[in-house]
Amino acid sequence: MNPLGSLPSLHCENTVPRSMVHRAAVSEVFLTGAERIKDGHFRCSAQLPRTHSYFSEHTHRAAHYDMLLLLEVFRQASIYISHAFLQVNAQDKFIYLDSVTRVTERHLLVVGDRPASASIDVYVVDEYLRHGERSGVTLNMSLSINGEVAARHERMSIRWMSGAAWNKMRARGLAAIPLDADPLAQLPPPLSPSAVGRHWLNNVVLGRDLEQGAESLVAPLIVDLNNPAIFDHPLDHIPGMLLLEGFRQVALVAADRQLQVAPEQLLLSRCHVVFTRFGEFGLPTRVRADLASLSRDEHGQITLALDVEQDGVVIATAELELLPVAASQPLALVAGGVR
Repeated sequence: MNPLGSLPSLHCENTVPRSMVHRAAVSEVFLTGAERIKDGHFRCSAQLPRTHSYFSEHTHRAAHYDMLLLLEVFRQASIYISHAFLQVNAQDKFIYLDSVTRVTERHLLVVGDRPASASIDVYVVDEYLRHGERSGVTLNMSLSINGEVAARHERMSIRWMSGAAWNKMRARGLAAIPLDADPLAQLPPPLSPSAVGRHWLNNVVLGRDLEQGAESLVAPLIVDLNNPAIFDHPLDHIPGMLLLEGFRQVALVAADRQLQVAPEQLLLSRCHVVFTRFGEFGLPTRVRADLASLSRDEHGQITLALDVEQDGVVIATAELELLPVAASQPLALVAGGVR
């Protein structure tokens, strides 16, 4: 590493070390390099896979890079920058709080005849101090393909802490789980894959016993520790990526039931998420769509507010937008982050 902290060339020849983006499988690492541009400004490179068992397994015919794939790339960029340039210890644990993202050019996200090479600009716009030491940052990021910005991921707030501090904090949450908690509480029988825009049953994260009233649609969340994309490595809590997929699938069901728009006709295009508590294993977990918030504009863009709760306590909230696959005009949209 040179004095400016620049890493080797940003060509897509190799992925970065998997430990630097908190992944166990090399196949789940999408970042291929990073460099410091100047103080507070960094640039990463990534390769977006044309096919992926989770991110590209959808029923819509037009192949687009999934928005959750972009969010995973942003997540990896934030962690890598923190370790490589912000002196965050490799053993430290991360918490993601919230973020705002905009998809700016949908046509850039159409899958072509080779994997897309992406450039991610990362800006540190704020920092969080604890006892006088930096223990978190707020980042603005943009992802470009062929020199054009395809998506922006703004006001992404993250915190980090030592393993000892993490274990102390998590001990309180883990102790709150009843000793007689049903291990099958988070494994209800799943919905049909086509109901949530999927082909494969193992990518369905909603149980089939839906509760629908005049103002809400509620579905049990499936927490399958054997899903290799969502649970790439052992965790002591429900990951944000699973909550995001739960939000998306409930939104697709709501759009189908309330507006008669089939899941294969829609792409996730906006997701503003706020994580408020850890999701614990072993507890019934429910994703709720607020049907009173459901709306569709003249472009066919569908908006919906949602939350997810355990034992009556909300652990995350979201506002999603779904856009028709056939929409011809690229729209400026807002999207959320993961932890």
